Amino acid sequence: MNSDLQKLIDLQEVDARIAALKAEVAALPQQVAQIEAKLAGSKAQLDAAQAGMKADEIARRKHESDIKDQQEKISRYRDQSLKVKTNDEYRALNHEIQFAESEIQKLEDKVLEIMVATDARKEAIKQAEIALKADTAANEKEKDHARAQTAEDERQLAELSATRKELRSGVAEETLTHYDRVLKLRGSVMAPVYEDESCSACRVRLRPQVFQEVTSNEQIVTCFYCNRILYYVPPPPQPEEAAAKNAKTGHGAKPAKEESVEADEAAAQ
Repeated sequence: MNSDLQKLIDLQEVDARIAALKAEVAALPQQVAQIEAKLAGSKAQLDAAQAGMKADEIARRKHESDIKDQQEKISRYRDQSLKVKTNDEYRALNHEIQFAESEIQKLEDKVLEIMVATDARKEAIKQAEIALKADTAANEKEKDHARAQTAEDERQLAELSATRKELRSGVAEETLTHYDRVLKLRGSVMAPVYEDESCSACRVRLRPQVFQEVTSNEQIVTCFYCNRILYYVPPPPQPEEAAAKNAKTGHGAKPAKEESVEADEAAAQ
């Protein structure tokens, strides 16, 4: 095979590995960002549950204070009712007492609702703390993985870059220019050709003369349609061809003299 052709085949493999590693390096920060977003969500959920608990506590204390105020009003109204001189004044004070008692009942109901909700709040906080702890551990693990993977990818990239430079150093400048242009445009440059006489990349059938040139693998031939560089991959040998080759080289078959000796030994037994 033409030395430039083989180098270009190897170069494309190296370029593909480099592209894959660069994509992986670029994706790692995104993975970390996703787990950090999840961590932020867990923290926000815990903060919301704790804030709800705090708001409920403030509301409960306010209601209890209001209940105390209403109880003090009732006490004052009852003291005043002992000093009134008319039925109208007595009925008015009694009405105020009933209203205050009604307000106390409403406030006590609200306090009871808060106390019932407190259990749910506590469970929500507990679950949020568990989720935050798990997400924090996952975040640290993902960051460690990202750092280790990035370091390994960069090490491989350095090695592949050196290999790439070495492969390109021996190829004609004109050929490299064509390679780079097609790689940028198509994403791949080298296209194997098989017995179907077609470019395996764009599936366009080659002219007989072009196919004959490609089968030699001794020159740079490009596909007239996609401009990829073509190289021939012969079909694997058929079983009968392999048997004929073995017979020709002496593998897989016993010499006639050896077969005769074995036959004599069998007859003697």
